[in-house]
Amino acid sequence: MSAGQDLGSFVAGLLETIKSESLEWQKKHNDDLNKLKRDKDLADVKLRHEIEELQTRFEEHKVRVQIEEQHKTKQFSEFLQSIDETKSKILEQFPSMSKPIALMIHHHATELLKQAWHSPDTRDKLISQNKFTQLMLTITEELIEGNRQKSLPERTLKLISMD
Repeated sequence: MSAGQDLGSFVAGLLETIKSESLEWQKKHNDDLNKLKRDKDLADVKLRHEIEELQTRFEEHKVRVQIEEQHKTKQFSEFLQSIDETKSKILEQFPSMSKPIALMIHHHATELLKQAWHSPDTRDKLISQNKFTQLMLTITEELIEGNRQKSLPERTLKLISMD
């Protein structure tokens, strides 16, 4: 025999041995392999179920957040509209006051509202809410007093100048 044939026989024998041992190993561990396959299939089903649950929760949370944001946007718009109405009342109540001063009061109230509404820091938000509330209360008190002898809402302007 030649060296090529010997090498070929050796490789063929080696492959046959490997196939045989592989087959024996598979037979010996067949139950374990089947259990692993079942466990993997079960884990896949469980994982798909958990992903579906998370998707459902996410979608429900998303809908809740959208509803809350729509409600907040509506409230914010109502606040802005009421600030506009207050500006008109200030101009009526204090006819000798220049429009830029009324616009400055309006602007100040609007900025305080924005800070109170949009501040990510809770402490800053509360401070701005308190300032906004105090400003609106002061304006309301001066409008209720109805004293046309005053040319300016002095307490309101004083309050704004302190900020």
